Formats: sequence, C-alpha cells, structure tokens
Amino acid sequence: MSYIAFISYLTLIIWIYLTFFHGRNFLSNEKYFWSNQIIFEKKIFQNSFLNRETKICVIIPARNEEKTIIKTLNAIKKQDVKNLEIIVVNDNSTDNTVEKVLSFKKKFKKLFLLNGEKLPDGWVGKTWALKQGVDLANKKQFDYYNFIDSDIILDKNLLRDACLFVKSEKLSMLTLMAKLNCESFWEKLLIPPFIFFFQKLYPFNSVIKKSSGVAAAAGGFIFCKASLFKKKNLYENIKDKIIDDCNIAKEIKQIGSIWIGLTNRVYSNRKYNELSKIWKMVSRTAFEQLNYSILLLILSLLGLILTYLIPSSVIFYCIKSLDVKNFKLYILLPNFLSFIMMVFIYSPTLKFYKIKKIFSIILPISAIFYCLMTLSSALNYSFFQGNIWKGRKY
Repeated sequence: MSYIAFISYLTLIIWIYLTFFHGRNFLSNEKYFWSNQIIFEKKIFQNSFLNRETKICVIIPARNEEKTIIKTLNAIKKQDVKNLEIIVVNDNSTDNTVEKVLSFKKKFKKLFLLNGEKLPDGWVGKTWALKQGVDLANKKQFDYYNFIDSDIILDKNLLRDACLFVKSEKLSMLTLMAKLNCESFWEKLLIPPFIFFFQKLYPFNSVIKKSSGVAAAAGGFIFCKASLFKKKNLYENIKDKIIDDCNIAKEIKQIGSIWIGLTNRVYSNRKYNELSKIWKMVSRTAFEQLNYSILLLILSLLGLILTYLIPSSVIFYCIKSLDVKNFKLYILLPNFLSFIMMVFIYSPTLKFYKIKKIFSIILPISAIFYCLMTLSSALNYSFFQGNIWKGRKY
C-alpha cells in the first residue's frame, strides 16, 4: 500500500472518531460534539420566578469600545432583575468610551465606572481589568457575578433565567457561547469554523461532566457565584493568561460544577468584516493555546493538514486524472468518505448561524487560514515581541 493510501485511511479513521466518538461516552445517548444540540434555551424552566433579593453585578472590561458599549449597557438595563448593578472597568481607553459610559450613567444610576490602573508587569490587560472589577464588587454583598464583553448584547430576561438555571442545577458557573456576527464573506468563512474548532477542542459534554478534567468557558458570557471570589480573587491565579475565559473555568471547576452551551440569546455586536480583524483575534491566543510549544505547534499544523486538507486534495487530484490508469478507487474511497463526514458534521454549525451549506464544502480553505493564523501567532510571539491586540503586544 502506498504512503498516500496509508495517509488516506488514517484520515478516515480520524473522521470516524470525530463523527461518532469524540467527546462522548461509547454507546451512550450523549449529544455529539458537533450536533449543536446543547443549547441554553432547551434547559430553561417555565413559570419560574427569581427571588427579588438576589443581587447580581455585571462586570464589563472595556478598552476603546465607544462603538459597542452603549448597546451592551442598554441590554443590561432592560433585564428583569431588581438588585442589579454594573461595573464598567475602563482599561486605559484612548477613545470616547468613558464619555459614552458617563452619559449612560445618567439613565442608570446603579452603574459604576472604574478607571483602571496602569497595567502592571506580569499581568495581561483584560485579566487585570477583570481583577480590578472583582476587587470593587467584593466590597459589596453580591450573590452572582456576570462577566461579559463590551460588545455583547443580552436578550431580555437572560440574567434572570441564567440565575434560575444556576440555582436549579447547583452550578458554580454558567457560560454561554455568544453568537458572533456572520454577515460578511470573511465572517462566514472563518467564524463558524472558530465555533466548530472550539467545540472540538472543548467538547461540551466533557466540560459539563464533573468527573472530566476538561474545563472551558466563553468569555462573552460567564455567570458565576460571587462567593467563589471572596477568599481570593481567582483572577490573581491567571494574571499572565491571555485566554482568560478557559483558564478561569479551570479554576472554578476545581471548586464546583460548570455548564457550557450555545444560545441565541447572547450575541455580539462586533463586526469582523475584514480578514485582518479575525486574524488578530485568532493569532492573539493561538500560540498560548498550544502552551507556547513548538512541538504542539507542529502537531497542530500537521493535524489540520491531515484532517481537512488531505481528503479534498486527493479527491481533486483523482478527478483531475480520470483516465483508467491513474484512477485508484482504494485511494479515492476513504478520502471521499472523510470529505462526506466533514461536510456532514460541520453542517449543524452552519445551520445554527444560518449560513449556506456551500461553506461546508470550502471548510478546507478555512482550515488553511487557521493554519496560517496559528503559525503567525507563533512567529509573532517568537520573533516579533508578541501579537498585537487593541494597541498592546501579547
């Protein structure tokens, strides 16, 4: 058997594993990681009422967010929670973020604007902002903290339902994947794969299981018990971590249960209509995700190539050389099956984002961009003093 055939069958084994076994117990009725059926809306109990004494603090780190912050604050203001306060941590913004927040404060008196201190050595910007927000919130008696990004829009009554769910399931943390904007070509090409890859890396079943060591969170929406931060501000444990959400999830899962899922009730107001914006978002964290390891970088790139590029490349080659002598069914068949499974398990993500199925066929092209963005992240970190995000190098 040729090395091409060997690689082809190896790829097929990978896709069989991803399709039927990854992130779930064998012969169980657990949802497949790619099914997109672990959705928050399906878990809400009807006719439930939130105790009017429950106190919730929404903590928002904001750095140069003048274009998004007001819509975020307006959505919070509409929440059906009596004892609700907002802390906006101004992370050394250089635009009109502060002015926007102060103008909103005239309409919502329970908002506090905290001007963050200068970023100290050893800290990452967003984590430092969140730490300061928690320090301030800890001076009062809140029951829950809700960490959201400054571009996030919450559906009406979401905080009430989140609180009820955390109580009913006895959770320490609830985190929801915000629905990202998917209107431009680049968003359609690269955002759904971002969600798909995240679910593959952190299968929701595994995150939810108490016995599993897998922990993850989506930084756009994290709702957790305030008591977790009383003895010690947990952000101090992850001060140098760029991926603040998944690392804080690791800290919290050591204490209690967490739940993660998709939702249509939390969505982002931020647009990534240019390739450069998505490139910076991914490259900022990609190499840290690999623990800054060159070995893991090589394995990751080889994995992307083997899983996503080999099947389509072999199929293209076989179709291009259709004469009887070059047409090898035993090579074409495993790659064709791999490609079919790829299209099949990626389709639910496209459906969730209401994107045409044609984008499932060009997922290998998306994978090429993620290979390049991951490589860029490593090169910037190793040779160019870091990846730039909002004027800072990481």
